[in-house]
Amino acid sequence: MLRFQEYINSIEAGKAATLIRYAVLLLMLVGASLVYNINFTRNFTAPEAMDSAQLARNIAEGYGFKTQFIRPVAIDMLRQTGNLTEEELNKSFPDITHPPLYPLLLGGWMKLMPFKFEIDLNNSEPKRYQPEVLIYLFNQILFFLALLQLFRLGKKLFDSLVAWCSSLVFMGSELYWQFSASGLSTMLLLVLFLALMKALVRFEEMAILQSAEGTRMKFSSRFFCMTCWIGALVGLGCMTRYGFGLLVIPIVVFIAWFGGGVRWRSIFFTLLTFIIVISPWLGRNIYLSGNLFGTSGLALYSQTYEFPEDTIERTLFFEPNELAEDEARSSGVTVLKQGVADRVGFWSIVDKLSRNMRHLLLTDLPRFSGGWFAVICLIGLVVPFRNKRLHRLRVFVLLSLFILTIGQALGRTHLSNAETTLTELIRRPLGQFGLAELAPNLSGDNLIVIIGPVSFLFGLGLFFSLLDQWKVDLPEMRLAGGSLIVLASSLPLLLSFVLPKPYLVADPPYHPARIQYLKSIPKEHGLRELKPEELLMSDLPWAVAWYGNQDSVWLTRSVQPDFYQINDGFRPVRALYFTEMTTDQRYVSRVFASNMSNWERFVLAIQLNKYLPDGFPLLGVEDAFSPRQWLLFDISNGDK
Repeated sequence: MLRFQEYINSIEAGKAATLIRYAVLLLMLVGASLVYNINFTRNFTAPEAMDSAQLARNIAEGYGFKTQFIRPVAIDMLRQTGNLTEEELNKSFPDITHPPLYPLLLGGWMKLMPFKFEIDLNNSEPKRYQPEVLIYLFNQILFFLALLQLFRLGKKLFDSLVAWCSSLVFMGSELYWQFSASGLSTMLLLVLFLALMKALVRFEEMAILQSAEGTRMKFSSRFFCMTCWIGALVGLGCMTRYGFGLLVIPIVVFIAWFGGGVRWRSIFFTLLTFIIVISPWLGRNIYLSGNLFGTSGLALYSQTYEFPEDTIERTLFFEPNELAEDEARSSGVTVLKQGVADRVGFWSIVDKLSRNMRHLLLTDLPRFSGGWFAVICLIGLVVPFRNKRLHRLRVFVLLSLFILTIGQALGRTHLSNAETTLTELIRRPLGQFGLAELAPNLSGDNLIVIIGPVSFLFGLGLFFSLLDQWKVDLPEMRLAGGSLIVLASSLPLLLSFVLPKPYLVADPPYHPARIQYLKSIPKEHGLRELKPEELLMSDLPWAVAWYGNQDSVWLTRSVQPDFYQINDGFRPVRALYFTEMTTDQRYVSRVFASNMSNWERFVLAIQLNKYLPDGFPLLGVEDAFSPRQWLLFDISNGDK
C-alpha cells in the first residue's frame, strides 16, 4: 500500500510528473509538425535545397563531395587551376559551391533512414516525394532543438514567462516553419547561433565571477575551453553557410569590450580555433578553384550591372585559344585571362550595396523574424536594460545584426529576387490568394533570420517591463498580456488554414515523376536509356540532378559559342531539357533580345518551324510535354 502511494505521489509531484509533462509536450510538438506538413508542404521549390540534397545523396552513396549540378563557371574555375585532369573532371565533378557541414549531416541522415529515391512511374496520382518528407523531419528536429535552446536561454536571461512566450512566438512564426520545410540549412544555422549565444553568456558569467572575487583575472583552463568552443561554433557555422563567418567580427568586439584581463588571450584562442576549423575546407577550395569560397565567392559580383540575374553562374569566362597562347609564350609575353573580378568595377559593387541596403531597410529588416512583431523586437534591442548582462548581449546582437545585414546586402544573388521567372511559375498554381512561401526572405541568402528568435527575448522582455510599470495589482495581467502577444504574432500562421493549400507537386515547373521519366525517353525511340554520368543540359539543372539522379549542366547563356564549348571541349551533351523557364519568357525583351543566339529564340524555331540549326548534335525531339516543355536527345547513341 505504501509503495502504491509513493507511485501516486510521484505521478502528482515527483519525477513521473515531470516525465508526463515532457511526454505531453513532445506529443504536442509532433502533432504540430504533422498538422503543418499535411497542410502546407509540397516538394522542394528552392534550388539550393535540391542542390544540397543531391550532394548529400552522393556523400551517402560513397562518392564524396561530387555534384551532379554543374555550373558553367565552375567548369572554368576548375580547368583554370589545372589541378584536376580532364579525365578526372569527366568522371567526378567536385562541388565547389557549398560548405560541407549541412550536406555531411544530411548524408548521414540518408544513411540512417530508409530513403527511397525512385518513383513508381506507373502511379499517376501526385504525392509527396518520400526523401523530401524525411528531410523535412531532419530539419524539424533541428527546429525543435532550437525551440528548446531558446526556452533555456530565455529562462536564464529573463524569467519563465518571457521564456515561454518567446518559445510560443517562435513556434507560431510561419517563416521558421517554412524554413524547416524548405530543405535549406537555416535550421542548422539557427541551432549553432543559439549555442553560440549560450556560450557567450557562459563566458561573460565566468569573467564577472572572477572580477567579483577581487583577484587578478587568470586565463584558466575553463576560459581556454570556452573560447575554443566559441571559435569552433563560429567555424561550424561558417562551414554551414559562409556568411555566418562574419560573426567573428562582433565576437571579437564583444570579448575585447567585456573580457576583462583575459580579453587578448581569449580573442587569440577564439580566432585560432575558428581558423583551424575552416582552414582544411578553404584550402581544398583554393586548390581546386583558386578561390577561398569556390563559386560562392562570386556572389559579391552577382546582381551587378555587369551580371544581372543568374548570368554569372551560366557564363563561360575563359575562351581557350591555344594558337594565341603559343604565340604569346614564344614571344615571352605573360598570358593574362580576364576573370569575373576584372569585369566588375568598384562602383558597381557600391551600387549593389546601396540598392540592397535600401531594400533590406524598407522590406526585410522590419519583418526579419517573420512578421510585425519584428518591429517590437528591434525596439527591444535598441532600448537599454538595467541588467548589465542583458546590456552586453544586446550589444553583441545589434553588432551581429548590423554585420549580417551588410553581408546579406553584398552577397545577395538571384535566389533572393522575387521577380524571377522561377518564382512566378511556382506561385502560379496557388493564385493570388496562395501562401507567400516564396517570399524574398525565404532563401539561403537570408542571414539576418537567425537573429529573430533571440530578438523575441528582448522584444518580450521590453513588453513585460512596460506592462509592469502600469502597477495594476492583478497577477493575471502578465499572463494575459503574453497570451495576447503570442496569439497576435501567430495569426498569419493560423489564418493560413483558411487559405487555399499548396498542391503536393510544384508543377510547373517541378514534377519529380516527369523529371525521373526523362532518362527513359530515348529508350522509347529505340535508343538506350541515359546513364547517370552522361551530361544533360537544362534550365532547371538542380531539379534534374536531385530528382533524376543525372549529371546536369546549367543552360548556357547562348547557343553559339557557349553550348558548343561545353559539348566539344568539356563533355558531350546527350540531352537538352527545356521547361517554362525558357519557353514562357517575354517575347520582345527575351526572345528577340540583342543576343541573336539565345535559347528562347532557339525554342521558338522548334515550336513554329520545326527547325534545328545545321550541325546541332541533338536531333531527337520529344514533344509530349509541348509547348511548355521539350526534350532534345542524341540519336547517334543507338545502343539498343
